[in-house]
Order: sequence, then C-alpha cells, then structure tokens
Amino acid sequence: MRLKAVERFGKRLATSAIARLMGPPQGARGERPDWRERPYKVLFLRHDRIGDMILSTGILRAIAESYPSIQLDVLASTTNAPVLLHEPYVHEVIAFDRKAVLGFQGVFRDLRRRRYDAVIDCMVTAPSLTTLLLMLASGARYRIGVAERGNDFAYTLPVPPRESAQHIVDKLGALVTAFGLQPSALDLRPRVRLTGAERDRGERVWSGETDHGPTVGPRLLVNVSAGRAHHYWPDERFVAVIRAARAAEPRGDTVVVSSPADRGRAARIAAESGARFVADEGIRDAMAIVSRADVVFTPDTSISHACSAFDIPAVVLHPRGFAAIWGPYETDGRAIESLTDAVADITADEAARALVSRLASRRARSAG
Repeated sequence: MRLKAVERFGKRLATSAIARLMGPPQGARGERPDWRERPYKVLFLRHDRIGDMILSTGILRAIAESYPSIQLDVLASTTNAPVLLHEPYVHEVIAFDRKAVLGFQGVFRDLRRRRYDAVIDCMVTAPSLTTLLLMLASGARYRIGVAERGNDFAYTLPVPPRESAQHIVDKLGALVTAFGLQPSALDLRPRVRLTGAERDRGERVWSGETDHGPTVGPRLLVNVSAGRAHHYWPDERFVAVIRAARAAEPRGDTVVVSSPADRGRAARIAAESGARFVADEGIRDAMAIVSRADVVFTPDTSISHACSAFDIPAVVLHPRGFAAIWGPYETDGRAIESLTDAVADITADEAARALVSRLASRRARSAG
C-alpha cells in the first residue's frame, strides 16, 4: 500500500508539471468549435491494446462521419494499428511504439509538424502520463477528454462522463458529445472492415471434414491465449470443455487458435481434445477466422472483442469485476465471471455448461 501511495504521489507531481507545460487553455474553457466552419484536423490517441482499438471503432466512426470538415487521424500502437488498416473513415494511422523511449522525441516532433486542431484522450477510465505527453506534443488548440478523472487541467474541452454507462464502449461514447452528438442516438457498436481476400482466407480455415464426416454442425473457435496473467486458464480445462462441446455437437468443427507465443500449447490442447489447431497469420487473419465462426470460447482478450465487432456469439472468461465493462457488447454472448481476481478459479464444469448451452441455443435457432 505504501508503494502504491508513493506511485500515486509521483504521478500527481508529473501531471502537475505537464499542466504547467501545457499552459492555460487558448480561448474559453469548454468552448466547442463550430466543426462545420472550416477543415479540422483531429487526432485520436489509442496507443494501447488490440482489443481497445477494436472497441473504439464505433466511436472513431461516429467522430469521423459527424462533419465532412473533419479529418481524423489515429495515433495507434504498433500492435493495434493493423485493426484500422481498411477503415475508410480514418485518414491516417500513425504507429507509435511507447516502449521505444528513444523514439519519443521523433514522434513528438512529427505530431507538432502535423498541426492538429484537436486531440482526443481515449483513456476514459484512468489517466495516462504517456497520453498527456502526447497531447502536449501535438500542440493542438482543443484538447478533448472525459472529465472527473483527475486530468481536467489538461483539457480545453472536458466532456462529462456518462453516469449510467457500464461497458467501455458506452463510456467512450461520452467523447462524441464534444462534436455535438448524442451517444444514445448513435450506433457505437465496434465494427472492423475485412477485405474479400481476408474473408476468403477465414472461410478456407473452416472448409473441411470432421471425424464424423462433412461439417454440418457449428463452427466452434477456441482461443487459449490471454494477454494478462490473471486471465490465464489451465490447459486441461480447455481440453475438458472442448471434449464436452464435441460430445454435444459431434458433427461440428472445432478450431483452436492462440498467440504466437502459445502455438505449442494450443497444438497440444487441440491434439488432446480432438480439435484442429490453426496458426493464424496475425491479428487480421485471426479476426477473419473469428468472422466465419458460429461460436467462440475465449478468455477476455482481443478475440472476444472481435466477436463483438462481427456479431459472433462468444462465451468469455473474466476475472471478478471485469464482465460489465469488458464483456461482449450487444451480441448474443455470455460472460462468465470468476469469484476471484483470477480466471483460473472458473471451473471446467461451469465453462462447459455455458458453452454447451450456447451451442444448444444456436442449434434451436437454426432449426427454427
């Protein structure tokens, strides 16, 4: 606890220093520009995880399409930049590696050279020092962010949080009010545009036969990787759940995928459970495979958010307190939340019941 207090104190000192560097707002605080009067160059900061970018696509789309005068660029991480590769509403994606500290100066110079009119802070749940530095570096006159998180000093246009919002997509929706939009009147669901070639590749993964003959049952995709340690789930439980699903749907097809670091693990799980292991060719290939699945089983990770983007039913494993904010968004999904801070405390029986139930629901809809 003492170390956390020291860390919080250090962040307060750093943010105060940044506030002094930013200086007083230009123009009246809270004054919204007339976005129609001239062209505006707007930069959205989203330099974090793949799943965060996927879930932000609806907000990005709403902002970019709000006025023809807005040119929207996105500062992405090198990891999540591919998500936006074919989105027509994004003018340019700038890839930023926040781990390459020596490259910060070049990025800062580049942002200043681009002369943005407005910059948007995507961190709507907790402030980020890196984001504050990037806002400062942009030199933008209008600095937009959600108020009441301790960063209000940094914004010239703070927007009120959505008090009733639980899911991160709805929390992010507060940002569109800076553009005169009402989030409740918009479709903010995440969407990712795939090319025809990507969709064809995703379909080819599912073309084949099972041990029981041609595939006529559901396509079940199982992802075994998780980006954080407390989202890890043991191999033997994946095997048990896949076996239960295959017993319930013997004519279906089950594919196991993973991150590159977990390829060996995924192959073993597939072999022990009678499923097929597929090594995807990167995040866009993984999303294409998701888009052609019928049901997905996964820990909370970018794959679960891709399901929301493609309206694919998913059974997602979450640590305690995560499901409401990070669970499936407006899809026929099921979040299973651990009673503890670790996904590993979810039993195989609990997960298998949820997945078999989801498969049965799909079978009933298909029969109807």
